[in-house]
Amino acid sequence: MKKGLYERYVPDTLLYAGEAGELYRGHDGVLRRDILLCIFPHKVAQTERIMHGSSALQILDRGETGDEGFVVLEYVPGLLLDSAPNARKLSLKEALGMARGFVQILQEADRTIGRGLMLTKYNLWLTEAGEIKVVNTWEVSEDAVGHEISDMFRLMHHLMFGAVEIELPISQVIEEMALSYAGDPFVIRKSLRAIWRREEKMSTEQYERMLAQTLEDITSLYQYIKKTQVGARSSVSFEKRKEMRQEETEQPIRSAHLKNTGAKKKRFPKLSTKRLTAVALLAIVCITAVAFMQNDNPSSAKSVEAVTPNTAAEPPKAENKLGVEVPDVKGLSLEEAGQKLTQAGLHYKYYLESSIHKKGTVLKQSPAAGEKVSRLEPIELWVSD
Repeated sequence: MKKGLYERYVPDTLLYAGEAGELYRGHDGVLRRDILLCIFPHKVAQTERIMHGSSALQILDRGETGDEGFVVLEYVPGLLLDSAPNARKLSLKEALGMARGFVQILQEADRTIGRGLMLTKYNLWLTEAGEIKVVNTWEVSEDAVGHEISDMFRLMHHLMFGAVEIELPISQVIEEMALSYAGDPFVIRKSLRAIWRREEKMSTEQYERMLAQTLEDITSLYQYIKKTQVGARSSVSFEKRKEMRQEETEQPIRSAHLKNTGAKKKRFPKLSTKRLTAVALLAIVCITAVAFMQNDNPSSAKSVEAVTPNTAAEPPKAENKLGVEVPDVKGLSLEEAGQKLTQAGLHYKYYLESSIHKKGTVLKQSPAAGEKVSRLEPIELWVSD
């Protein structure tokens, strides 16, 4: 480790070392703050294709000394993606949530520097908030073109299973991820293979379309896994399992008690099937009669709610030639955002996304607030899971 390499920026902890250079966590001796410091020899100096945007760590300073160059990046609490599985390995559902972030990075890179951004476990930073940031944004290569989805699958596999000594074929990577699913892996295997094959079929002119379709497919697969997992858990809830265990424990005691109280059991003979049927029909008739009486009563709670001014729905705003202005719903709960969009005459769809924010909070929206859209166009919301 090189202490005092620069008068102001000091490397403290080595995070990665390779042919392209070294990545340190260090500190700024003037502003007294943590930084990430990339040091590299001049022979591998960065190109001019610098990526700026929300997906990249901000570049604070850059320069050179002797035969080396350096770039100073902002430090966001987190860790290099290479060491993330050491803290906790992800499930398939969580890895798919991360994959959405990888695709969004590729989309932003395509708009700023074009294709060729290297997606590896050494140039991606995982923040404590669960966001993915690009570290060395200058690492671009023509070898990465045409392998973006394959690199994404390798990153997902790394997050789920950790480091692998050899480079596995993508077909095996997909198979291992599919077999990790607790349910039937057929849907997972088929969906992942379809996403991978699209990478081979799409030409350079269709790259943007391929990324958009990939993002949609990954989101759908994430929702499918979430739905099937919720269904499996709800079929036998925690409270139900607790009752079942308690019933198994008490079964011998109850059996012994019934043997001693056999005489008492004879005092309560079982009702015949005809009598039970008659009682059930009588109950249905009574409930139906009460329901009709309540519906006919104009002073019922339901009728009052319908005519109360405070709860009456406002008519949707008129649409002009430019369209309807999209309201700002970021930071609101999903219910509040839905009411606000409905009042504006718009409809929406939402995606769940892992986040440290309160469950049900709207993280992002598209189109952005203030834009004019047609009432037929749905507003996309990303909601904290």
